[in-house]
Amino acid sequence: MKPRDKDSKKTVESVLESRLSGRVRGLSAYSVPHRECSVRLDGNESPFPLPTDVAERVVQETGHLELNRYPDPEAHDLRALLSGISGFPSGGIILGNGSDEIIGMLVTAFTGGTGKVVCPAPTFSMYRLSGLALGATILEPGLDDRFDLDMAGMRALVEEKDPDIIFLASPNNPTGNAYSEDRILEIINLAGGLVVVDEAYADFSGRSFLPLVREYGNLAVMRTLSKIGFAGLRLGMLYAGEGIVHEINKVRYPYNINSVSQCAARVVLENREFIAENVRLVVGERGRVFAALSETPGIEAFPSDANFILFRAPDADAVFEGLIERDVLIRNFNRPGRLENCLRVTIGTPGENDAFLAALRGALSL
Repeated sequence: MKPRDKDSKKTVESVLESRLSGRVRGLSAYSVPHRECSVRLDGNESPFPLPTDVAERVVQETGHLELNRYPDPEAHDLRALLSGISGFPSGGIILGNGSDEIIGMLVTAFTGGTGKVVCPAPTFSMYRLSGLALGATILEPGLDDRFDLDMAGMRALVEEKDPDIIFLASPNNPTGNAYSEDRILEIINLAGGLVVVDEAYADFSGRSFLPLVREYGNLAVMRTLSKIGFAGLRLGMLYAGEGIVHEINKVRYPYNINSVSQCAARVVLENREFIAENVRLVVGERGRVFAALSETPGIEAFPSDANFILFRAPDADAVFEGLIERDVLIRNFNRPGRLENCLRVTIGTPGENDAFLAALRGALSL
């Protein structure tokens, strides 16, 4: 093939200059800095591998898949299983390639009114990132001094701006706390648009708004398998009215849940007894780590309903690097404002938690 003349050849720079969407140009990609450490407590994952017998069943079942064929486009069997577990009609369940994909589908389908999306800050960054990339106007009211919903600000915002979607992460990431239930209910009653309660960490709080979805037509609940042991499957779930799910399906990509994830998720959920025990162990360790952090000079630990703890240190950047030097990786959230000098540590195994606490004392030079 004969190349074009040099003068007419397009460059990457010229394409970026003339064709890149203005909505994307000013964004920063979601990224997690990769640092090599033996103790990894940065991702809010479960520290426990699959039990051997369940892992063997996953290998056996996925080994029979016809990978030359497309997966079930509706994930019927998996949705039926989730329906049986939750008691929620399968017609009101839609699955995503992680909760991230569901967030994008929600913004795509339900910003046809005012085009405004509310996500109280600080919170999970993908609400803002997906909303801006898809052309929504993002409103980020601040939380109160206990990281709970600031109802004076929320009431005024809902009444004046009439947002299409309100994302409420409860328990919230990175603060760790669940919002007050009465405040969430007030927002659901006030809002004319869709209220999405993101319950990614609800297994560790023991509270859920899922039973109320059929009572409130503007309520949807988002869940995930990522935090309870299956982050590698990338499976998110949304529970909502069947009319809402019907409209979201119009913008869902075909075959968005691959065959391996569908099969593996079905196997682990059919043998899910171990999940509750793992959650119990994490909750117990959360209490122990929180107590240890609270007793550490210079550290302010914030109460958590999730599988991680947010804490403030005298110099977060120095502590973060000091932990890495001691082979422990956590997440650094240090930024001006409410999260200044804040770090987040995932609850790991007892041994990992001990290693973190010892490394923290070393990094603080205690």
